[in-house]
Amino acid sequence: MWKLPTFVKEGQLETGGVKFRYLETQPAAAPTRSVLLLHGFGARSELWIPLLKDLPRDWQIVAPDFPGHGLSAQLPGKSRTIPDYHRALASFLEAKFPGKVSIVGSSMGGALAVMLALSHPDKVDRLVLAGASGLTPKLPSKTVRLYFPYILGTYFFAPSEAKFRSFLTKGVFHDPKYIEDRWLKVLAEEWKPRPRRMSYVATANGMRRPDASVTASLGKVKAPTLLLWGKNDAHFDCAENEAAAKAIPGSRFVSFDACGHLALTEKYRESLAELRTFFG
Repeated sequence: MWKLPTFVKEGQLETGGVKFRYLETQPAAAPTRSVLLLHGFGARSELWIPLLKDLPRDWQIVAPDFPGHGLSAQLPGKSRTIPDYHRALASFLEAKFPGKVSIVGSSMGGALAVMLALSHPDKVDRLVLAGASGLTPKLPSKTVRLYFPYILGTYFFAPSEAKFRSFLTKGVFHDPKYIEDRWLKVLAEEWKPRPRRMSYVATANGMRRPDASVTASLGKVKAPTLLLWGKNDAHFDCAENEAAAKAIPGSRFVSFDACGHLALTEKYRESLAELRTFFG
């Protein structure tokens, strides 16, 4: 469904009790920078294909599917807390990157990026957070209200493409033109098996736990940090998270008008320009 550029390869890595599937660019020579791309809840690595194409060809860029997402295996056991995901991704980071690495995280991937920067302060050299979760002490009430009727229904039925379109229109994109039919098909297929749905439900519940928040530790982040936010984000309030971002020493917060939860999709060219400036 997605045609990968010739310089992007698909790989697998078993580490931390998980068999990860990932996409990776193949620089012709020794990479000048290594970058880890972390998607959000319910997404997969194909979300990052535009960045894999447009960031410098001499960078090593790796985009894994989270455990239980895309083509990666589930986390071991039944627990699906955000710290569980952090431990698995920390193992992936350690196995895949022998040296310094920059991390770009979207939504749930943003909270995990902060956790990795905190657990590996001498390894993570730059941090980009786009509509990141976890920057407030608890999951906002509006986010819970947004997901609750949808998550409740998945206990009984697999969501249809129409259901996903409705959710993405209401809760993700400011402009529905960014909703692609191929993503609707992939989402509907991935949520069909009940065990997969229950894993997603457990993960959504994990995001409501106190240990899903990194608020108390933002002041300890050592890596230079860029935050990208849509002013119309239906998940996480832009102004509230701009205030939280000030706790990160030396951080830069950029917000976009007429933009929802996925700034790296809905304001792609503007976000790419910010990334290029940030990475120098």
